[in-house]
Amino acid sequence: MIDAVVGVPVDQWADLVDDRLRRILGALTGGSPELDGPVEAVIDRIYARLRPVDGSPVEWWTYAREVAPGLLMVLALDHPDRVAILNDEQVRRHGYEQLVQAGLDNLCGQLPETYATNNGVYILSGGDYVGSAVLVMPWVVEAVTGVPELPYGVLVAMPTHGTLVFHVLHDGAGAQYAMGEIARIAASYHAADSGPGPLSPNVYWWRPGAGFLEPVAYYDSDANGVIGEDVVTQYSADFADVLAELHSIS
Repeated sequence: MIDAVVGVPVDQWADLVDDRLRRILGALTGGSPELDGPVEAVIDRIYARLRPVDGSPVEWWTYAREVAPGLLMVLALDHPDRVAILNDEQVRRHGYEQLVQAGLDNLCGQLPETYATNNGVYILSGGDYVGSAVLVMPWVVEAVTGVPELPYGVLVAMPTHGTLVFHVLHDGAGAQYAMGEIARIAASYHAADSGPGPLSPNVYWWRPGAGFLEPVAYYDSDANGVIGEDVVTQYSADFADVLAELHSIS
């Protein structure tokens, strides 16, 4: 709310705050008159989007599926000054499958033109949908690195809506380095975003065909982890098998 009243006389604050609250409530409940008309009018502004379960009115979004523990994939209508999450009625009206396909396709136009990279770890920072691009991970990897096949999957983090960090798994030494580096980067970005943008500080394993992101590591400055003293690892037997195979081909 602070930015709504910066530089404005105190006697105008009440009206400005009321207006901002109405807009926030409209965004949360999917209040977008455009969605009352034909879907063709808004299809180019529909995006698949990550949303934390905590603090969300999930009873309005029963269509949303969980893509990682505590993270939902919702459908959003993009506005110049806000993002409106579609509710169940709007999704039923226009068709879930059509909206999801459009939402994923539109994410492919949201990657930043430049990115940072170090030892196989890529950091993409940009607009409000960059973090959600994990939902089209194979396309992201091929667009950024040129690698079309991902037999071992990808280590990835989405610390904020505007940030995506990833490493393509191909050898044991690289996996060990990337797990620690991504955990530290994700924790830093997640902690630095004090607005509505934080998503998760975790490192996830994305693998072809899984349809779900498995958390495998996170940063903890007080921890005594395996991947460096400040990184805690917790993962499944499947990921342990992948790491063992990667170390065998290092």
